[in-house]
Parts: sequence; structure tokens; C-alpha cells
Amino acid sequence: MRLLCALRAGYGAALLAAPGAVVRLYSAGRSDPRARAIARLLGARHLLQALVTADRPAPVVVALGAETDLAHAASMVLLAAADPPHRRPAMIDALAAGSFALAGALTTRRARHPDAGAAVPSPLARLAVHRNTAARGIARFALPASIRRRVDPPVDPPVDTTKEAAR
Repeated sequence: MRLLCALRAGYGAALLAAPGAVVRLYSAGRSDPRARAIARLLGARHLLQALVTADRPAPVVVALGAETDLAHAASMVLLAAADPPHRRPAMIDALAAGSFALAGALTTRRARHPDAGAAVPSPLARLAVHRNTAARGIARFALPASIRRRVDPPVDPPVDTTKEAAR
């Protein structure tokens, strides 16, 4: 997961810091203001996604990231079909987004569910708990039920053994 986050952060930083160079590389020397603005926006999205998935994300967080990448890849394929002058850069970006989606889908299987009974020792870990909780809420609306059940199975509520022992 760390390698995927590092690659995504590097790609996002390149798009954000040097959009013209990336666009020229993708489009064989052509770069226009609209393409550079879109590259910056996508770079910011990749950096944000790298930050959100950086520290032990729950499988549902990784699955939502993969779904975001898949939607990004699909949008780039549509752009390539609708805008011939931008076809090459759109298809290259679709390939990058599709690769991130595939890597995210494969990583989802290896992501660990957070231990609900564990103590939360640091502010970063507390933030991760909130991120995972928010992702579960979003997943109810954004992920198909079959995928949601695999990446975020229902958790049985903890049993209070003190009440049972008192009976």
C-alpha cells in the first residue's frame, strides 16, 4: 500500500508542480492552458487521495479510491473519444488511472480491517478511525452491495459480559 501511495503522490506532485511538462510529454510537444489547468486539478486529486489512503486505510477506503480511479479512467476514455486533439494525453491518463484502479482493487483484498476494540493511541490514528467511518458511510451509496460486503463486512456489536455474568 505504501508503494502505491508513494507512486500516486509522485504522479500527483508532478501534475501539480509541472503540468505543462507532463502535458507536453503526453501530447508530443503540445500544451494548452486548459490541459494544464486540468492536469493541476488531477494532480491535486491524486495528492489528496494519497494522503487519505496513506496510513493503514480500511479496505472500504481503498475500494472507494479504486472506484474513484475507475471513474477517472472512464472519463478520460470518453474525453479521448470526444476530443481528437486531446486523444493521446487522455488515453495515457486513462491508462494511469486504470492502473491505479487495478492496484487499488488488488490492494483492497490485502487491507486489514481496523480492530474495533483497540485503543487509539495517537491523533493520526484517531483521524484514521474517522476516515474509515466516513468511508463506510459513503460506501453505502457509492459501492455496489456485492463489493461493499467483501470490503466492509458487518461487525457484530460487542457483547457486554458483565451483565451476563450478573444474571
